Amino acid sequence: MIYISHLDLQRLFHRVIKMLHIDLKYSKGFNPHPKLGFAQPLSLGHASVSEYLEFETEEENAQQQAALKERLNTLTPQGIRILDVGILPNFGKSVSALVAAAKYRIEIPFFYAYREAVSEFFGRECIMAEMPGKKNTPINIRPKIIAFKPLMVNDNTITLTTTLHCGSASNLNPEPMLQCFYKCSGRAYDRAAVRFERTAMFGWQGDVLTPLEYLCGG
Repeated sequence: MIYISHLDLQRLFHRVIKMLHIDLKYSKGFNPHPKLGFAQPLSLGHASVSEYLEFETEEENAQQQAALKERLNTLTPQGIRILDVGILPNFGKSVSALVAAAKYRIEIPFFYAYREAVSEFFGRECIMAEMPGKKNTPINIRPKIIAFKPLMVNDNTITLTTTLHCGSASNLNPEPMLQCFYKCSGRAYDRAAVRFERTAMFGWQGDVLTPLEYLCGG
């Protein structure tokens, strides 16, 4: 499932919901679209245990919510599981507008002196990276990195955890960040040897980053 594109994933859930005979609400205009979308797109090749799908329906029978998770899971393919279903409070805006940061788990091949490399990288005030779609103009990504540290190590793998800006206001994909880490530590980056997994999303509650499920009333 990590090789399913974001748009195909949206189409999958649109079809699954239609198969369950749930009446979705549609946008207005000449080319109406179902009011269904993810909080944030997930990059191709990345796994996740923390995705949020929001959709609007014409149905108002809250008693069906308890069974909806099982009904959805009977139709989703192997590799996609619904963890919870609930009715969102009326924020006056979409869930995607609440997202401010995301946490990732990254597995890379083991190398010696990794702690020094992590400390030196995260301690920098300026980390220049060329971002896709930015006409190869380097930008300083350091303000977008909230946390970066080793989580677990064995003989073959270093597991890193990082929290990065995520959302419409400010966003950083973990892949160019990791490429910079390899470059700063003087090592060659091999994408095939790296595994990315998104493990959490956060939004602001006052001045505190709070897991999205709590902001959504879960």
